[in-house]
Order: sequence, then structure tokens, then C-alpha cells
Amino acid sequence: MLKDEIQKKIYECKTDEDIKNFLEQRLTELEENTPEVTVGQGYTDSFNEFISKKVHYKPAYRFSRKECPDLVYDDTEPYISLIKELLKNPSYNELLLFSIISGEVSKYLPNTKDSGPERFNIYLAHLDEGKVSAQIFKGQTCAFCSEKSGLAHNMFKILGIDSSVICGKKNNEPHAYNIIYTNGYGNNPAVIFDASLHIDLKNSQGHAYNFGFFKVLSPEEYTRMLNGEPVTLDIAPSAEKYKQLYGSFLDGYELQNGPQTYEIGLGDTELEKKETKLSSLEHDAKSISAEEKLINQQEQSEQLGD
Repeated sequence: MLKDEIQKKIYECKTDEDIKNFLEQRLTELEENTPEVTVGQGYTDSFNEFISKKVHYKPAYRFSRKECPDLVYDDTEPYISLIKELLKNPSYNELLLFSIISGEVSKYLPNTKDSGPERFNIYLAHLDEGKVSAQIFKGQTCAFCSEKSGLAHNMFKILGIDSSVICGKKNNEPHAYNIIYTNGYGNNPAVIFDASLHIDLKNSQGHAYNFGFFKVLSPEEYTRMLNGEPVTLDIAPSAEKYKQLYGSFLDGYELQNGPQTYEIGLGDTELEKKETKLSSLEHDAKSISAEEKLINQQEQSEQLGD
């Protein structure tokens, strides 16, 4: 189905059963058209396929000297919630979608600061199984960029909007985000969408609003990114688009975000490759240490139990 047909079918939904039936049809269509492939950090710089049950989506390269378990998006709840949110509006376009999808991803996959150890332990606990359900992150507050960008990607794909999950860098740190093609793959504009960040607007009284983080790339910026170059983006124009969309409601609100630098891939130069490999080795060392500590704690607990 094309996105206009999908939008029409969504607004024909009147009941929860209608929504479930639409999703079943759409997910079946996407599953049938998705090949079995391994994607994600350490495997691909970008990929376009719907992350179906046949796709081995790796949110990290390795965990504790073993291959990272697949992250499986096997819960329809976030998709149902998305459609219900869309039905509150008489129509939707990509600009409105950026905020709606950003909100839905944050609601289903929350995150708090310093939650890295909890995230690590979730994947560590599923190493032997080889996969972990995104539902496990639903009740936690430790979803990172890879979990969020994968879910956002699937939401866009369900709506018939072309999306890519990008494994690259933000501000010179490893990061996963999306590039959205509102006019189809290969066509301008290409839009960076980052579900892990928000456009923050605040007024002089301290009241604040957060909107979906996006930036329309110029053809020159997009070409540079495809060539592996970092591109620093001023997101002030994105904030202005939201002000235009919401009119006087946002009078007096000012942008709090500064420029952001994005890259596709983890680097192509020999120095960057060495630095990436060293970072990976250091991460493995920390993972091994954490695993050994966990094993020691379990052994001590068992001894106390005896």
C-alpha cells in the first residue's frame, strides 16, 4: 500500500477492532516483503527494510565477547497507540508526524540518565537465547538510541513513509538515528529524525514544550553525509516550522538546542577505524568485568543460600 492509501485506511478505522485489523493486514504485507538479513551497529551503516521477525537487528556489535542478541519488535501496542493518536487529528503530514512519533517512542521506550548498566544487563541476560523482546524495555527506563530509532523506523514504514535506520555518530559519539525520505528513497528532501532528542522551546516564565527532533538536509549536506563527512546542522529553522504550525500558541518561546553534528557510519579513515576498534575493545573489557562481577555476586548469593 502507498502512504496516501494507508492514511485513508487509518481514517476509516472507527473501533479498536478496525485498528487491529488494519495493523494485521499492514504488518503481514511488510513481513512478506522483508528478506532475512542482519543489520545494525557493526553490520550496516544504514538499512531500509522493515524490522520484521526475519530481520536480525543488532543494537550493539558485541556483548561480553558474544554476538549481541537480536532486538525484536514483537508488540503491536506502540503501533496501536500511534494510530489512536493520529485519529485525534483530522489529517497528518510529516511535520506533525515527527512530534507524534517522537512522543510515542518516548512513551513506549523511556530513558533516564545513567541507565547504561540496566540496558547492558538486559542484553547480557538474553545472550544464550539470542534475542530480546522490545517489550522488556517497555517497563524499564533504559532504552537507548538504537532501540528508539528502530521503533521509529518501523512506525514510519507502517505509515508507508520511506525511512532508513542510520548507524553513525552524533557530536562525534556513536549514535543511531533515522533519515526520512518524504518523497521516496533517493528523492529530496532527506530529513534527519532523531527520536532520542527533542526540539526544546521555553519562554521567560520557564514553561517548556518539546517537539520531535528533525532537520531537513540540503542536497549539499546530504551528499556530504553520504561521502562520510560530518555535517553540523542548525536546527533553528526546524523550531521555526513548529512555531508556524502552532501559531500564537508558541509566541515568546525560544529554542534551547544548539547545533548538532551528524555522520553516517563510524568512520572510514584508518585512524578512525583504529579508534573505533580500540573503543570496541575497551567496551568488551568493561563488559567482561561486569559479567565477572555479576557471576561472583551470584556465586556469593548461592553460598549464602547453602
